[in-house]
Amino acid sequence: VKDTINFQVLEKILADDIPVPFSFLNDSVWIKPENQLPCYLTHTTAEVSRIVRENLHLNQHVRETTRGPRYCPSIESKVLRFPNRTHQLWLEPEGFDSDLIYPQGLSVTLPAELQEQLLKHIPGLEKAKMVQPGYGVQYDYLDPRQISPSLETHKVQGLFLAGQINGTTGYEEAAAQGIIAGINAGLRVKGKPPFTVSRTEGYIGVLIDDLTTMGTSEPYRMFTSRVEFRMSLRPDNADRRLTFRGYHEAGCVSQSRYKQAYSMKKILEEGTAFLKSLKFSSFKWSRLFPEINISVDKSEHISAFDMLTYQGVDASLLARAFPESLMKFIEQPRLAQRLKIEAVYEMHVEQQQQEIEEVQKDEALRLPDNLDYMSLNISLSKEVREKLAFGRPQTIGAASRIPGITPAAVVNLLRFVKHEQQQCRSE
Repeated sequence: VKDTINFQVLEKILADDIPVPFSFLNDSVWIKPENQLPCYLTHTTAEVSRIVRENLHLNQHVRETTRGPRYCPSIESKVLRFPNRTHQLWLEPEGFDSDLIYPQGLSVTLPAELQEQLLKHIPGLEKAKMVQPGYGVQYDYLDPRQISPSLETHKVQGLFLAGQINGTTGYEEAAAQGIIAGINAGLRVKGKPPFTVSRTEGYIGVLIDDLTTMGTSEPYRMFTSRVEFRMSLRPDNADRRLTFRGYHEAGCVSQSRYKQAYSMKKILEEGTAFLKSLKFSSFKWSRLFPEINISVDKSEHISAFDMLTYQGVDASLLARAFPESLMKFIEQPRLAQRLKIEAVYEMHVEQQQQEIEEVQKDEALRLPDNLDYMSLNISLSKEVREKLAFGRPQTIGAASRIPGITPAAVVNLLRFVKHEQQQCRSE
């Protein structure tokens, strides 16, 4: 209960200023930035860990042969996996008209009286009143390799599966599958071809491709690191990637949304083309914008589009020098912002494509038999290290096909092995 929490000793975390709407149809949200509700940050203590460890025998979640979500673990799992550490707890208000505060990060399945003991040893919650004890939900799942990319089962035509039954966690992962399954159930009734999203088009496509081709051995969670083309799969360009297909193929996009997406696509392409055509020497750019740190040593001309990659440069600044040509591109704040984003990400998108091609070219590269994945001095998550150590893949290609091994991890592993091979040759 809100009134029983001592917020004075907690770190206050303010909401976004200005809040960003989820929908492309909205330019702003209904609430003023200053009227948003803050969250508060606290941490577990050594006493919390002690209570958990001493009562594991009462915990079904830990005792039974279940596998909890790696990236949304219970407090019991965190204490066992990361001993002698404190853990963040976010106190989140449940609404404007509610006096309840949700302790994010404190999912727990101990008996209720022990949960109340835990709270007394958390800063700010010493006198907190618990309204509803935490609980765990155990669920079985079907091997997702028995469904197609449309989420229709192979064995039973017309039956579509979505959500945790396919081995994922809940929330966004389940909702993403629900959209695809619902669309395809409707298309099947109408006798139309299925609607699928590829790995290059959206996170939904990566999630479904991972599940249907590799399956999963633990509750699947979506992360940017799982995505080869994560630099181009961004929230700012979701309309360009999916709205047109949703309108023409799935019938799930309204006429008004389609028209808005089409209008934005045309003017964004026009703006990008114009900015790329506007080129001057670095010396002239530095004269136009002396406040921007531009190296005048560059011999090649720089386009206005490339100028957007400089810190402090946006479409509004460029329009100061070319008001007649650029005015219509800054009248819409979202358009000006997207031009900036496209410019900043262009180089990274090209670099990511090169990384993918690099991995594809070296798929047959053999991995040394004596690699100690748990101690390799390269950027790999604990999950990736564990799965490589268990699977012991013989080639880069085999490593990339292990469920849970991210594209970024494969690139890092490839470069490490090639560097080691070069060092051996030079010796």
